[in-house]
Amino acid sequence: MTHFISGWDIGGAHLKVARCDRQGNIINVVQVACPLWHGIEQLELAITKVFKQLDNQHDITAITMTGELVDIFPDRQAGVAGILHCLVNAIDVDKLQVYAGDLGWLKPEQAITQWQSIASRNWQASADIAAHYCSEGLFVDIGSTTCDIIPLFNSQAQPQAFDDLARQTKRELLYTGAIRTPLIALSQTAPFNGELVSLAAEVFATTGDVWCLLDQLDADSIQDNSADNQAWQDTDCARRLARLLGTDSVHSDLAQWRQLAQWFAEQQVHLICNALLQVNSAHQTISDNTPIIAAGVGRFIAKQCARRLHRPYVDINDLLVSTNGNVADNLPAVAVALLAQQDLP
Repeated sequence: MTHFISGWDIGGAHLKVARCDRQGNIINVVQVACPLWHGIEQLELAITKVFKQLDNQHDITAITMTGELVDIFPDRQAGVAGILHCLVNAIDVDKLQVYAGDLGWLKPEQAITQWQSIASRNWQASADIAAHYCSEGLFVDIGSTTCDIIPLFNSQAQPQAFDDLARQTKRELLYTGAIRTPLIALSQTAPFNGELVSLAAEVFATTGDVWCLLDQLDADSIQDNSADNQAWQDTDCARRLARLLGTDSVHSDLAQWRQLAQWFAEQQVHLICNALLQVNSAHQTISDNTPIIAAGVGRFIAKQCARRLHRPYVDINDLLVSTNGNVADNLPAVAVALLAQQDLP
């Protein structure tokens, strides 16, 4: 018997891997950069880095993914197949199990055929784990790029939809995250010096700049590139915000750029609160006093939303009884590892 299970969440920007033992104890959680839009070799390099860090190439390997969406693939079906072929070249196929939601666990050749149940299902693994520990509430996972909102009721996840198109329609999937979202996606204007300024329709600055300036993100821990590929320190973030306004940060003090960052933060919190209200409106059985259960590197945003909506806030780390922040930051990888530990012989 293989003594360890590794859960892999293969995204378009990162590869996240969580390792647990047969008793479900999380041993390690790592994240490595994997800009998959630059080519499948980026995934190959990321796999090598994970093996070097964890020495886990002989573990039972449970897979979930969202990386099939990147534009090196002509469509999502080809993306699922391309990613799985890459994995088969690196890991013994007998040890590979692919998470397929309600279909359970599939071998790679089955998963390629059933690709609709494989593509972008990492949220479902996370929601299933959250429901295991919390019988009722709204599960919110805010990552670097997206926000998932899944109702929980009777200890089960209760999504209205499963594919991305339908999930975006129901607003259970929002393309807004704590690091990579262009600020121009939040608003076309912003207040500055008492005036409402039109913003440049360019990716000059992102939400990572906002939350770094507001001391909610640690600049040294971010693996994503900034909009100009420079650092995430306060002066860098202010410089990028200024570009959106067609000016330079040196013309105003840092306090003013933090004030602008706070305005953008309010727009994002408002956007997510509105989505939470819409999702909740479709589930009248969920009480208004049930908690928001939050995961992801941007869960501090979910905490602000809980405060606005007068709901209790629960960090997924508290449910999993973990002091390792990497568990909550990388929940889909942790979730597939734990589900595999529960389901697989």
